[in-house]
Amino acid sequence: MSSYGLAARVVLEEKGVPYERIAVDPAELDSPRHLAEVHPFGKVPALYHQGFHIYETAAIARYVDEAFDGPALQPDDVKAHATMQKWINITGQYIYPAVIGDLVMQRLAPKIGAFDGVMNEEVVAGSVPVISHQLDLIGQALGDGADFLAGDFSLADIFVATMMQYIALTPENDELLGSRPTIAEWLQRVTSRPSYKAAAYDFGF
Repeated sequence: MSSYGLAARVVLEEKGVPYERIAVDPAELDSPRHLAEVHPFGKVPALYHQGFHIYETAAIARYVDEAFDGPALQPDDVKAHATMQKWINITGQYIYPAVIGDLVMQRLAPKIGAFDGVMNEEVVAGSVPVISHQLDLIGQALGDGADFLAGDFSLADIFVATMMQYIALTPENDELLGSRPTIAEWLQRVTSRPSYKAAAYDFGF
């Protein structure tokens, strides 16, 4: 259920690129084979294309957008492009640790076996104001009726939405997203796209 894997697949779907998804057992992430052949830091996803191997989701996304035909997912305008890059960086540096690491993984720990199946309530509680601040920044970016984070639909929306949509799996959803209709509507615009529906996981719970 890698959020970054989901982002990479949404990009592939947006571009209309056929691909084969190869599932990775989390227990194998630190195996010598995975470190040597897939990702040297024990992560996912990675992409193989005509003998070319690339890892790190932002690099994969840019490669797919530039190497294949289909709708452009990066703005031409230099300011819009910088804004897109800002949101991609914010996703990795701030949103992922708070939303995925401190909220979602903790809340799902008993179901998926993370943290020995034990949720840390203090970590969860501490994540809420941090995520609230992040959502407020997204709300500011969507002010004045903007549909997307960097002008037209772009990698910025894909990266941020594929993290924030996991909040719906937690009891904090009403507090964090239910009280922010502008962000909830933006998230719905992104996650209702055919590309997202084709790439999304079936969590089974």
